Amino acid sequence: MHKNTVKIEEKPVTFTSSDLLVLAQPKAMPHVLGMRPGLWMHYRWGEKKKGLRKFVNGRFGRSPIYFEEQLTRNAAGQMRQYLFNIGYFEAETTYEVKRKKFNASVTYIIKPGPEYAISEFKRTIEDPQLEQLVMADTAESLLKEGNLFNAYVMDAERDRVTNLLKNNGFYYFSKDFVRFEADSSKLFKSVRLNMRIEPPGFLQQGAGESHQAYFIRNVFVYPLHQPFGGGLTPTDTLQYKLRNPWNDKPSQLTFVSPGRIGIKPSTFRQVIQFYQGEPVSIDRMRQTYKGLNNLKIYRASNINFDTTAAGVNNDDIWPGKWIDAHVYLQRARLHAYSFEIEGTNSGGDLGMRGSLVYTNRNLFRGAEIFRLRLNGGLEAQRLSTGETDNRLFNTREAGLDASLLIPRFVSPLRLRKFAREYLPKTTLNLGISTQNRPNYDRTMLRFNFGYDWMTNPRVTHFFSPVSLSSIKVNLSPEFETFLNQTANQRLRNQYSDHLILGMRYSYVFTNQNINRIRDFHYFRLNTESAGNLLSAFKKLPIFEKQDNFTSLLGIRYAQFVRFDADYRFFKIFNPELRLVFRGMAGVGLPFGNSNDLPFERSFYAGGANGMRGWAFRQLGPGSHRDTLSIERFGSMQLESNVEFRFPIYSYLKGALFVDAGNIWNLPGKEEIEAGDFEVNRFYKEFAVDAGVGFRLDFSFFVFRLDAAVPLHDPALPLGNRWQFKRLSMSDLVWNFGIGYPF
Repeated sequence: MHKNTVKIEEKPVTFTSSDLLVLAQPKAMPHVLGMRPGLWMHYRWGEKKKGLRKFVNGRFGRSPIYFEEQLTRNAAGQMRQYLFNIGYFEAETTYEVKRKKFNASVTYIIKPGPEYAISEFKRTIEDPQLEQLVMADTAESLLKEGNLFNAYVMDAERDRVTNLLKNNGFYYFSKDFVRFEADSSKLFKSVRLNMRIEPPGFLQQGAGESHQAYFIRNVFVYPLHQPFGGGLTPTDTLQYKLRNPWNDKPSQLTFVSPGRIGIKPSTFRQVIQFYQGEPVSIDRMRQTYKGLNNLKIYRASNINFDTTAAGVNNDDIWPGKWIDAHVYLQRARLHAYSFEIEGTNSGGDLGMRGSLVYTNRNLFRGAEIFRLRLNGGLEAQRLSTGETDNRLFNTREAGLDASLLIPRFVSPLRLRKFAREYLPKTTLNLGISTQNRPNYDRTMLRFNFGYDWMTNPRVTHFFSPVSLSSIKVNLSPEFETFLNQTANQRLRNQYSDHLILGMRYSYVFTNQNINRIRDFHYFRLNTESAGNLLSAFKKLPIFEKQDNFTSLLGIRYAQFVRFDADYRFFKIFNPELRLVFRGMAGVGLPFGNSNDLPFERSFYAGGANGMRGWAFRQLGPGSHRDTLSIERFGSMQLESNVEFRFPIYSYLKGALFVDAGNIWNLPGKEEIEAGDFEVNRFYKEFAVDAGVGFRLDFSFFVFRLDAAVPLHDPALPLGNRWQFKRLSMSDLVWNFGIGYPF
C-alpha cells in the first residue's frame, strides 16, 4: 500500500482532508524520501533465525501492508458516516485505485453536499426539579439554533447536562437518560432537535417517575483505615465543627478510628469539600480527591456514599434523600530515608555526587512534608590561570537543604475561594552550600517562600514572593591576580560577594496524557525580578553608598529582571519511538544597582542537558575565543535541540541528536570581544553539535551516556567554523547524566 489521499470536490466546508484521512484503510506503508528501509530489512533478513541481522530486523523491519479493496470500501463508508454526523446528510464518498508495479494508491473522492443547520432546539423534561436546573443553565448550552448539526457536539451536550445534574444532588444520574430526537427537512436543509430527559423507568422498569436528589447528612472520615483487616476495629469518634464557606452554615466532620487519629482535624478543612445539608456534587468529590492526594501522609484514599437508612430530608422547596459520605484513608510510612549516588562527566571532567535524604510526612501533625538533604560531590576539573593542583578531585561541593511543604494555603490574606478551588500548596526552603573550585570558593545561603497550584489539569503556577540568596566568594591568589589584570569588569563582578532578594513566577503548560499514547506539548515561562524592594528602602541606615552602587550590611545587592521560556514538542510514533524538539530563549536586564546579571542568574551553554558538544559553561558568549578554561556566561540565550529516541534492546535505548544555540551579552556590552548580541551577526554565531546517546531506562531511573562532536564552532574565524572535514575521535565530548535531557 503506497499512498492514501482525500480529494474534496466542493468547498468551502467545515472539515479538512486530514479529518477523513485518519479513517483510510489500509494504512500506507511509511517511507523516508520515497525509500522504505524497514520493508527492505524485512525482505532481506526476515528469514534469519539468529544473529545481529535477526535482531535488527526484529526491531526495525516492517512487514508489507497489502491493498485490500474491502477495507477501502469500508473506509469510504466510515467517511460517509462521519460526514453525516457533522451535518452533511447528502454526502457521497467514492474512491479510485491506481496501481503501478507493486504499489497501490487510493484517492477518496468526497462530495459533501449541502450543510444542515439546527432550525429549532427545544427541551422536553417531565421532572420539574431537573427542568428547573437545566433551563436555568441554557446559556452554557453547546447547542444553539443556527449552528450546524453535529452529533459529536450533541454527545458533548449530554455530558454537560449530566455533569450539571450530578453537581446538584442527582448523584446517580446517567447520560443514558439524555437522548435527542432529530427531524430533518430536505427542502430547507435544516434539522429540528428535541432533547429529552427520560424518567428512571426509561432504563429500569418500576424505578419510578422522578430522579432522586441526594443531600449530605453526615461526613465520616477514617484516617487509619486498613482495607484488608489486621488492625483494631474503629470505635472512637471525634467531631470537628466547621462552617460551610459557601453559605456560612455550620457543618461537621466525624472522625472514626481505633485510637488517636494522628493528624489535626483542621488539616481537612480546605480538603474535604462535603458539607451537611448540601446536595452531593461530583465536582466537589473530584476536588476532595485532589486535596487528599496532596496529603502525602496517606498513600491511598477512597470515597463512598451510603443511602442505607439515611431517610428523607423533608424539604418542601427541594425534596430529596439524605446520603452519608465515607472517606477512607490508608496511612503511609511517617519516616523515609533514601541515598542517591551518581557519576558525572562534564566535558571530560569526571566526578561523582551523592545525597542522603530524610523525609517526615507529618511534621506538625498537619500532613506537612519535611525533607532534610545532605549532599556532596567531587570532580576532577582542569585548571586555568597557571594554577597547579595535584589532587585527583580538585573540585568539591557540599550542602545542606531543608524544605517544608504545607498542603494548604498559608497567607495573611484570606483568599477562601482561591484556596478551595485551586488547593494551593505552600513551600519553604532553606539551604547552605559550599563550592571549592581551583580558582575560588563560593558559599551560598538560600531561602525561598512560595506557592504552587493548578488552575486546570494542564496548567500549573509557581509563585515565590520571597526568594533570597546571599553569596560570598573567596578567590585564590592566582585567580585574584588574573581578575585584577583583566580589563573585563563584568568578569570581575561575577566573582564578588552579592545579595539577591526578589520574587519569581513560573507558568507551566503540558497536555500530556499518561493514559494515552499521543503527541503532546510542554511550555514553561519563568520570570524573576530582584532588588526593587531593597532599592525602595536604600535610604535606611543599614544601607551604605559605595562608589557607584549601594550595599546592604556591606554586601552589594543585585537589581535586575529576567525572563526565559522553554518549549518542547514530543512526536510519539509508538511507546518507545519518539522525536523530541526543544526550543529555549531567555534574556536578563540588569539596572539600577547592577551593571550585569549575577553569576547564579546568568545564562550558560554546554553540558549534559544542553549543547552537548561543549563542556559545561564552556561555550560563548557569541564568537568570543578564549584559551582559558574559565566559566562562560551571558545575559541572553537562544537554543534548540532535536532528539530521535528509539529502542535497542530491553532496557537499553538509543538516541540521535542535534543541538544548536549560544549565549550572548546584551547589545552594547563590549567587555568581552565579539560576545555581545548583534542583529547582523548573531545567526552566524550559533554553535551546532550532533551525537549519539545510550540510555538505560528503568522507568523510575534513567542512566544516560551521550557523545557529541562540535560541527559549527563560532569561536573559530568566520568561514572556517564548519568542522566536517577536520573531525576526529579526540573531538568527542562525553556526558554522563541521570534522566533525559528534556
